[in-house]
Parts: sequence; C-alpha cells; structure tokens
Amino acid sequence: MSDASGRLDLYADMLVRSRAMLESANQQEWDALIQQRARFVADVEKLRREPESDRLTEQERRHCAELLEEILEHDRAIRERLDARCEELSQLIGSSRRQQALMRAYNQGQGKLSQRMRPSPGTEGRT
Repeated sequence: MSDASGRLDLYADMLVRSRAMLESANQQEWDALIQQRARFVADVEKLRREPESDRLTEQERRHCAELLEEILEHDRAIRERLDARCEELSQLIGSSRRQQALMRAYNQGQGKLSQRMRPSPGTEGRT
C-alpha cells in the first residue's frame, strides 16, 4: 500500500472487520470476536506503520472521517456488549462462590451433627 487509495482501502477493510466484530458480539460469539479483533489490530498496526507521504484530497479525507466515525461507533457498541458480558460473568462467579461456601458450611455442619448423634463412650447400651 503506497498510495492514498490503498490507505482508504485499508480503512474500508477495517470497517468491514469492525462490522463483523459487532455482529459476533451481538451473537455472543466471543471466540470469533477475539479472532477478528486480532486481525483488526494487525490492520491498525499496518496503517500506523504506513508513511503519510501520499496526501488525501478533501473528499478522501471526508470519506476517511466517515469510515473512522463508523468504526468508532462499532467499537463503542462492542465495548458495551463486552462490559455486559463481564458483568454477567462476574455475577456467575459470585454465585458460584456463594454456592461453594454454602456447600462447605453444610458439609461442616453435617460433620458436627454426626458427632452429636454418636453415643459417647460409656453411654452405649444405657436407656
């Protein structure tokens, strides 16, 4: 990519990838989202390394700005879905921890109860 149209093509590709990432987030396909995100980051790095020797026309700059706005909007929406997923996972972890604590308490209580129910030495056979 050595010309301005190549730069715009890269932005357009990033937009397509951001749409796919948003769709994956909407469908809760987290593995697919991670894979797509890795490719997106590679595109960002490629863009960052490109020299800006080729000047964009005013129309190309406007088009680039539109692409970036949509990419950023997708990014915001993806982050919202990820935040919601993190909250969901946090609640599940908390619930699991409470359940484990309850089971430990129950099991400890069972042991104490069984000790109370056993006859003490020397009292067997008395009634």
